[in-house]
Amino acid sequence: MKIIFKILVLTFLIFIPQSFSKTIGEGEVKLSDNIIKYFHEYLKGKAGNKPAAFLITTDASFAIYWYCPGGSRCHPGDEVNYIKQCEIRAGNNKECKVFARGRYIKWKNDINPGKGKISKINSRQSFEEIKLQLKELGFVGIIETKKTEIKKNIPKTTKKYELKGERSIALSWDGYESLIAGTVNFHEADYKGNIKLNLPNNDGNCEGTYSLQEGGKGTWQIACTNNMGAAGTLKWTKNGGVTGLGRDHNDKKVKFTVSKQS
Repeated sequence: MKIIFKILVLTFLIFIPQSFSKTIGEGEVKLSDNIIKYFHEYLKGKAGNKPAAFLITTDASFAIYWYCPGGSRCHPGDEVNYIKQCEIRAGNNKECKVFARGRYIKWKNDINPGKGKISKINSRQSFEEIKLQLKELGFVGIIETKKTEIKKNIPKTTKKYELKGERSIALSWDGYESLIAGTVNFHEADYKGNIKLNLPNNDGNCEGTYSLQEGGKGTWQIACTNNMGAAGTLKWTKNGGVTGLGRDHNDKKVKFTVSKQS
């Protein structure tokens, strides 16, 4: 069964161009309609969250983005670490670079300077308007050798399966003595859902998302009000539970289980 491959990341993050200039992409790159739709989704924000960064592989076959939770101030983050996470998820020794920070396209080519009004994208624009602006900046075109890779990484949507509900989640996080309990709200028509957790000892709460891929595998991300966050991979079966593994920003191990479908 093929499903949409999307990743949504919620994390506290701000980028300082002077400090992370080496992370910005350069050179010719062409975006497919699937990647542009994903970029459009990133620009619009979700549930009050502000776009922070949009990364792509240098062959534009894979994309991932980060949000700053709405109503909160972002704090300095390690952009190199997030590029590493992108490359792990892209696989096949792909190289990731920053395409956009906030609503400014930072990827430099012969047309786009990476700053100023010309590089800013209005989130209120339609998909076609954004695509036209990207075309004017030299990011839209067809490179025949990349078609197969894009289709593999971003499968077509399936409408044959839909499931909504809530399940319990138990999460262990190095540094906490006891399990952290919470809920997972999901709508698996799009094979993605939300994660909400309350941390022990009044340390705050965490919110994030998960996204499922082909073969029952996927990724997850969470960001917490105590400026911590974590990300990793998961395994899923349609009629069973979910197990996940990952690391937080301090490289501490995080793992969880989600209850089976009742």
